[in-house]
Amino acid sequence: MSDRSSRPDPHEMMARLERMQAEAEETIRRFDEMSAQLGADAVEVYSEDGLVRVKLDSDGKVDEIGIDEHAMRQRQTLAPTIIALIREATAAYGLKMAELAQAVAGDKIDVDGLMRRYMPDDVRERARDNLGRND
Repeated sequence: MSDRSSRPDPHEMMARLERMQAEAEETIRRFDEMSAQLGADAVEVYSEDGLVRVKLDSDGKVDEIGIDEHAMRQRQTLAPTIIALIREATAAYGLKMAELAQAVAGDKIDVDGLMRRYMPDDVRERARDNLGRND
């Protein structure tokens, strides 16, 4: 024999599902809004001398690598420069996405704290500098 009082009320369950759907829709709306405000699109970083640049698309994948003809004369340092710029661009993209995630999550998750914990200070500062140049 089953106890009817232990079964969930279908009306309560439906109300709960509707609240969950409304919360999910609100989260998506906030994400879209914040994405537009923060410009969650391409990230572009430059070498210190400005001769080499790397651009990531809105998915964080390398979209373009620009090399000035003067940089071609420094062939021995060109590959390490490109690799370093890809890392910097990836870090900048990560910061941008973390800012977006923090805005959407609010105080539920400390996304900034996670970034501070897992991204070295010097990498984070260089990424912030690169993001500042793109604004």
